[in-house]
Amino acid sequence: MAQRSFLKDVTGVFASNVFTIAAGLLASVILSRNLGPEGFGIYSAILVIPLVVVSFTQLGIRGSAIYHLGRKKFVQEEIVGSILMILAMTSVLGILITGIGFLVLDDESFSGLYVLLVMLSIPFRLAMAYFGGIFIGKEQIGKANFINWFSELIHLVAVAVFVWILEWKVAGALLSLLAANFLITLWAWLRIGKEIGFRFQYKAVIIRDLLSMGLLFALSFVIIQLNYRIDVLLLQKMSTLDQVGFYSLGVSIAEKLWQLPLAIGIVLMSRTANAADQELISQTTGKLVRVSFLAGLIASAILAVLSPWLLPLVWGEEFESSVRIIQYILPGILFISIFRIMSSRLAGAGKPHFAIYAFLPALIINILLNLWWITPYGALGAVWATNVSYTLGTLAFIVVYSKVTHTPVRRIVEFKKDDFSFIKEFRKWILR
Repeated sequence: MAQRSFLKDVTGVFASNVFTIAAGLLASVILSRNLGPEGFGIYSAILVIPLVVVSFTQLGIRGSAIYHLGRKKFVQEEIVGSILMILAMTSVLGILITGIGFLVLDDESFSGLYVLLVMLSIPFRLAMAYFGGIFIGKEQIGKANFINWFSELIHLVAVAVFVWILEWKVAGALLSLLAANFLITLWAWLRIGKEIGFRFQYKAVIIRDLLSMGLLFALSFVIIQLNYRIDVLLLQKMSTLDQVGFYSLGVSIAEKLWQLPLAIGIVLMSRTANAADQELISQTTGKLVRVSFLAGLIASAILAVLSPWLLPLVWGEEFESSVRIIQYILPGILFISIFRIMSSRLAGAGKPHFAIYAFLPALIINILLNLWWITPYGALGAVWATNVSYTLGTLAFIVVYSKVTHTPVRRIVEFKKDDFSFIKEFRKWILR
């Protein structure tokens, strides 16, 4: 088991996520102000294809790496060597698919230089995901955090230099991404090389295991992501662009409440993959679910009260309609945060596919309710559909989780006296 406490790791991931969001926001302000609407539009549009391709060509290897390294199914050096082989293959595949995508799109606003810079970034974006999985699998949460927050810091500095100072416009923006991805990949490569050693290895059994498990992670990820984003696509087709804008902003703000469950999920997945005592992990998961739900409830109440004042102040009066989106979607956001924690527990145990059992039916319900409610109610119809989908999917997953882990539902949801024992640990850590 890891030497660091669970609380310290969760706090570290949470702080890293918050910093990453803040740095990304500052970078977007610099980009939007210096590129202008047209330049920022080109920059945003040219990233769509590679982002989709990278999401697809990751093949769930990050999650698979965490599981295999944690469970120590094979020799550590051979697992890492096999991951490198997969990285080489997926990098070539990603570049080819992206190139074909740009050829088919044939957009004159995408110059050859822009396309080249974007395509060069693909291997490094994949490497960041894979190397992060290696660090988490080895319970080196701090190094995985470093990849996230330091890459965003490099990106922010590069944007300030290339776009703001040197005024290289879109090319500078794309070069900033490439520089950040390259430098953090180089750092991770050197760290892993020093600790484990790097050698490309073709081990058919290991590669097959990594890919078969990875595809389960990938399929689960696609189903869940569709649940998160299908409403935006349907809203765009069936309603007006301003409704899409109100909904997208409101949801993006409300989803910031996921940062704590996300942090817990990353650490919990790592600990589950490495733990010998799975019963203890199940008990810890139940405690985390209950405490996180209570924390989320308090945070939701605060956001609901502050959003009517805060949102117009920061984003402008024209987005005032997003306030209702935030307030109404909070129940669904709160329920899905429970799922994020519990699904990480099963994912760390090599069982990511159980999320599909609960959220594939939820996705179908989400689509049907959006088709029914968007036309008469617009963005609010999408909110209601999302709330129903998230809530039913989470309740179904609690039942699935209960059966898989042999944990009665009552033991998962019933608060206990020692649920808040972490407060003493946190106080000691702060005051030491």
